[in-house]
Amino acid sequence: MANAGYARAKLINPMRVATYNIHDCIGLDEKFDATRIVSVIQEIDADIIALQEVTVDSQGELVDLFEQSTGMQAIDGTIFDRGVGRYGNVILTKCPIVDNCLHDISARGLEPRGVIEVTLAINDAPIQAFATHLGLTFFERRSQIRRLAQLLPERKPALVMGDFNIWGLSWALSPLHKRGYRSHKVKSFPVSPHPFFALDRIMVNAFVNLNRCWRHVSPLSKIASDHYPVIAEVTLHSIK
Repeated sequence: MANAGYARAKLINPMRVATYNIHDCIGLDEKFDATRIVSVIQEIDADIIALQEVTVDSQGELVDLFEQSTGMQAIDGTIFDRGVGRYGNVILTKCPIVDNCLHDISARGLEPRGVIEVTLAINDAPIQAFATHLGLTFFERRSQIRRLAQLLPERKPALVMGDFNIWGLSWALSPLHKRGYRSHKVKSFPVSPHPFFALDRIMVNAFVNLNRCWRHVSPLSKIASDHYPVIAEVTLHSIK
């Protein structure tokens, strides 16, 4: 699906990206255990991972734990205070960060939602990555998907990661499909008794090859959250 403008594209080695709704670090045993989440992140060994349902206290200790335990850089995209700390999305990455910003896509009167936009340098070639967690209601998500589509580049390598809360209607993603973004449908929720829904997605545009995509199943990922992590191997193209 390479664009003619990218005829001289140079292949970049495959990289691993992931998305993981960590359920506030509360596992199926109803215990809070951030170290289990850290261990699952270490198992995944991704170059970029988007985390959803992260609560960060006023000292940012959870983000510090993620950085110190994984050796990755964190981008804090938490967007509102729940009383016990800021809540939202976080990106962890091994890649050099060129720039980042946070977009508010909240619907009035409903739980605030945001999009982290980050530009990363992959072998000196930039790629834009977006991480989000869309709302629970149909009309809220429809508006948020339209706004997300407006943020996405069409002619630069880019990917989108997150919990889209799409329970089966793939046409709900049509604004993203029209912008040239596509994904595999990997069932990741719920962990127990078995995943039935592809809520967690990794989407790429025409300048990123989505080689394969799978859920990460391990003894820890079966208990650490109510979602399985979703992982993709992608190959980037850049103009040289």
